Amino acid sequence: MAAVLIVEDDQERQAVIAEVVGRFGHQVVLAGDGRAALTAAFAHRPDLIIADVDAPHLDGARMCRGLREHPTTADVPVVLITAHQPPGDTALAEAEAVAVVPKPFSAEDLTETLRGCLEGTAGTRVGPAFTEALLRSLDAGVVACDLEGRLVVINQPVRDFFGDDSLGVPARDWAERFGLRREDGSPLDPDDVALYRALRGEEVQHDVILAHDRQDRPRWFAVNARPVRDAAGHVLGAVAAVHDVTAEHHQHQYERCKSEVLKALVHAPDTASAGAQVLRAMADGLGWPFLRLWLVDPVTDRLRPAVTHLAPGSPPIELPSVLDRGEGMVGSCWERGEPIWVPDLQAPGSPVLSRFAEAGHYRAALAVPVSSAEKVVGVLSCFILEYQDPDPALKVLLTGIAGHLGAYLERRRAEELSHQLAASVGEYIALVGHELRTPLTSIGTYTDLIAEEPDQTTVGEIRELLTVIERNNARLRSLVERLLDLSALESGQAELITAEVDLASVVTAAAAGFSVRLDLPERLTVPGDRDRLRQVAENLIGNAVKHSPEGGVVRVSLTADEDAAVLTVTDSGIGIPADERDRLFARLYRASNARHSDIPGAGLGLALSRAIVELHGGSITLDENDGGGTVATVRLPRRPGTIGPARPGRPDETLGGNH
Repeated sequence: MAAVLIVEDDQERQAVIAEVVGRFGHQVVLAGDGRAALTAAFAHRPDLIIADVDAPHLDGARMCRGLREHPTTADVPVVLITAHQPPGDTALAEAEAVAVVPKPFSAEDLTETLRGCLEGTAGTRVGPAFTEALLRSLDAGVVACDLEGRLVVINQPVRDFFGDDSLGVPARDWAERFGLRREDGSPLDPDDVALYRALRGEEVQHDVILAHDRQDRPRWFAVNARPVRDAAGHVLGAVAAVHDVTAEHHQHQYERCKSEVLKALVHAPDTASAGAQVLRAMADGLGWPFLRLWLVDPVTDRLRPAVTHLAPGSPPIELPSVLDRGEGMVGSCWERGEPIWVPDLQAPGSPVLSRFAEAGHYRAALAVPVSSAEKVVGVLSCFILEYQDPDPALKVLLTGIAGHLGAYLERRRAEELSHQLAASVGEYIALVGHELRTPLTSIGTYTDLIAEEPDQTTVGEIRELLTVIERNNARLRSLVERLLDLSALESGQAELITAEVDLASVVTAAAAGFSVRLDLPERLTVPGDRDRLRQVAENLIGNAVKHSPEGGVVRVSLTADEDAAVLTVTDSGIGIPADERDRLFARLYRASNARHSDIPGAGLGLALSRAIVELHGGSITLDENDGGGTVATVRLPRRPGTIGPARPGRPDETLGGNH
């Protein structure tokens, strides 16, 4: 049932019109003049108005203009009744009446005219408010334009994203005005705007565009657009439905990123390459400009950067070279063992370091712990140029990548240990046999020779034979003692006698008797066992001198930062084959080039040195010297509380030891 407003001052004509309308079953509202009609229409919007042009106070034509100027009644259809319509009169045409009934009229004439106007209005009261509510309730954005490209419809979801002033932007200007881009990030040409293409007669399906909201957050939209045509097929305008597909875009993006990360981990030859390739895959897959992998330094128990990826053209970040637990976003992630998401780096209470936040280049950041064997061994940090809301799917992705990276580190470590063990078992048996059998053969052979001498042979006559026996006996005793010493160190049965040790004086004493170049500070103290540390220095310096050619230069340097002391011994000798470098720390293993060069040694010095250094909480590595030879590097913590089984001693206490 429709509501019909009748505007007529003559009561008889008013009754006739009401009777005709009533026969259609519609509700009738009466008004005696134009002013009363406007008041009634504004209060309760009618579905149809029947008005006498000659109504008092406000004639029908002026009343129509008042209706059109008000948003609530702008589209209400009006039937005008007039006694006289001069030829060429434009007043009624400007009133935009749907029909004009001339006086006098019959009930039959009025009935036929109203029948056409009232068909389809029963039970419906669709006006601008209803239309606006309908458009606002849609999940998708809706935009429509007229034939000139002027926007005539734009619903609330679109306004919320692009702003209320977007209604005044012509369809063709949207690409430039709002920085629209294609899905791959390239700028969208104005002629390629979906609504403008539809205006040219094209039907557009799932045209994906990239836009940034007023907080500079990227969003992806799929646009379907088509022309609006009249009954004859002529284009009147165009309409587009805009669907937010950001979640779907991110899902595909995350899947691709995860796939590339797994490929990188499968094909990476070593840990350093794995970290670099994972960061590159993440940067390419997620479009992030700065990523860094931090690993826990076992010597200092602090985080140090292992791998950094900075996209070309992106602003660099000045971050500390080391971080403590709880320091900044990365240190807090390490301490808590859980991801930390910072949507806005400039927001109050942001956990990033203040000097970094003040730089203002990056808007958002996050950090994810990297765990291996249920222990946090590093942190993956990412910095982003745009504001980034917390995204559960992204959090799952990054946690998964960190987990794969941690598993890779653990697997590589296990594989290296397994390879070392498998390679060393057979070699150990063979080398032990060789190191034991060679002196035993000499002892046995020379003992037989002595036994074959006549009884009257004097000691002086067999002294050379006895010297050989004594020398090989001493060699055996030294070998057994060093093996027992190494076993005690590795099993934890050997205790360190810890004190504050001047490492510079220890290295100076160890270098005595060797022709080496020293570069040492006057004093550098570390917590440790003086005699054991001297044993390490003597082993490394002795090895460097022994493997260097005549006239070769051996350099010994000692440096430090606030965390660690670094002892470096560099030689210009025969070097170490690359595939044997890691195996030199195995018991009794000697490099093949050293064995073939008849350089003496039992292959225990480096194994002993590593055991001692690791008990001190430090690390020892061997690397190739750029100029030929080998670089041995020892890092020792300068802070107490980081070394292994020990008992306290007096500073620089000397109790003797196996040098």
